[in-house]
Amino acid sequence: MIRNYIKIAWRNLVKSKAHTFINIGGLSVGLACSLLILLWVQDERSVDGFHANGPQLYQVYERNIQQGATDAVYLTQGLLAEELKRKVPEVQYASGLEQNRPFTFEAGNKVLKMDGTYAGADFFSMFSYRLLKGTPESALGAANGLAISRKMAEAFFGSAGSAIGKTIRYENRDNLVVTAVFENLPANSSQQFDFLKSWKAFVIENTWVNNWNSASPSTYIQLRAGADPKKVAAKIKDFLSFYRPATAGMRTELALQPYAEKYLHSTFKNGITDGGRIEYVSIFSLVAIVILLIACINFMNLATARSIKRAREVGMRKVMGAARASLIGQFMSEALLLSFISMVIAIVMVVLLLPEFNSITGKQIAIQVGQPVYWLALAGVLVLTGLLSGGYPAIFLSSLSPVRVLKGSLKFGQGAIFFRKGLVVFQFTLSIILIIGTIVISGQMNYVQNKNLGYNRENLLYIPLEGDLIKKYDLFKDEALKMPGVQSISKMKESPTVIGHSKSDIVWEGKDPNQPASFSDATVGYDFVKTMKLELTGGRDFSKEFGKLPGKRSSC
Repeated sequence: MIRNYIKIAWRNLVKSKAHTFINIGGLSVGLACSLLILLWVQDERSVDGFHANGPQLYQVYERNIQQGATDAVYLTQGLLAEELKRKVPEVQYASGLEQNRPFTFEAGNKVLKMDGTYAGADFFSMFSYRLLKGTPESALGAANGLAISRKMAEAFFGSAGSAIGKTIRYENRDNLVVTAVFENLPANSSQQFDFLKSWKAFVIENTWVNNWNSASPSTYIQLRAGADPKKVAAKIKDFLSFYRPATAGMRTELALQPYAEKYLHSTFKNGITDGGRIEYVSIFSLVAIVILLIACINFMNLATARSIKRAREVGMRKVMGAARASLIGQFMSEALLLSFISMVIAIVMVVLLLPEFNSITGKQIAIQVGQPVYWLALAGVLVLTGLLSGGYPAIFLSSLSPVRVLKGSLKFGQGAIFFRKGLVVFQFTLSIILIIGTIVISGQMNYVQNKNLGYNRENLLYIPLEGDLIKKYDLFKDEALKMPGVQSISKMKESPTVIGHSKSDIVWEGKDPNQPASFSDATVGYDFVKTMKLELTGGRDFSKEFGKLPGKRSSC
């Protein structure tokens, strides 16, 4: 019977070529748009979901309560990780992690800039970043140790295996030893770095870490199996009060957030996580559903519009003894066949559009052809689309009276007419909402990209002053001004778009001058990186030329 349904359905689709083309075209475009958005949503939800210890991983954050208001920040004390591990039995591993920064490395005749940071000795025991060489216990144990990615190992030493034990020059001042090589981090990891330095080195380079009144790194912990995170959170709530005196009018508490939730839930309201990227995920999920709903409604409208032509077919089949259930099965098979064809075309469109879509979203989304879950999800969308788009036409057409149809006195009731008009109005309403939303967002993006910032951005080049360039700035400036196309050079603390300020070691009147000031908002431990602005008069590529100037050890 099913084979017969499909055969008749195919004949009807071929017979009405124009109607079939319009239906397949609309449904294919709607499915393609929805699939692209859902791929993005799925990718967002998969971030940081690959860690084997995920259920036990938590990030520690601070709640600062002052004058009835509660703020929360992820910045914590450099001493916190090790102290939590020592004092809280439920904490199995703990690690600090600084913010990523670019650093210059040199090995042989190669000088490259890589992004990385400092991490505690437990880091690779906590997070599931696969080590190609080395062990989690020894990777970051030594102060002069360095764990590098496969990409960095191949760039400097040719392969991961040949990098172990080799010496690499760091910032032209320290020689570090490669103690581990880890696989390149997956695209669905919120943490992205090319290397990690030992936390011991960070403590040596930044003595402020030993001050409990400072705050800069993030702190991650892994609870032991069976530990109750709520009890641990209650235990560490007032942990800082044992290490620094209370500040009048302000109280600082510690809290825990599951690590897997941080990427999508990273904003706070009254000291509690409230929103973040999850809001965009929810919005785009709704947009995907709305687009698919518009396509299905379009299918229903077209199907019911042809009801007069299909009415005599229904009447004849009922006279010949066809049951209503078989008629419903016939019309549903047509809808499912059309949905299947539309799905195939939509998948082809997604494959063709995916590279451009990745370029727009900045992601590396790929169709997981080898995963059964992916095909099950597609099958689910296919069946849902077929049932949603074909359900009403099937019920409506199968309910027609054969006597009235064959007499030619078929008339639609007020309920059917109202429902059809309602579908059209609803479809147009959703379409108008999407169009208006697109226009508004496009206008906002255009405003951000073209807003007058108070200076001319054309032909401006910013170069960070770091390494030897700090000492040799005057020489660099003299040599750079001799280059054709360089009109002027100016040194500044930050680029014009960066507005920030922080102070430390403030002593208030009546306060013990030997007691450091307490603060939590300031990022401590790094001086602001000075930048240099060069105004260029032409459109030349100066990257290679600046790399040859004195004091510049990497490309700008």
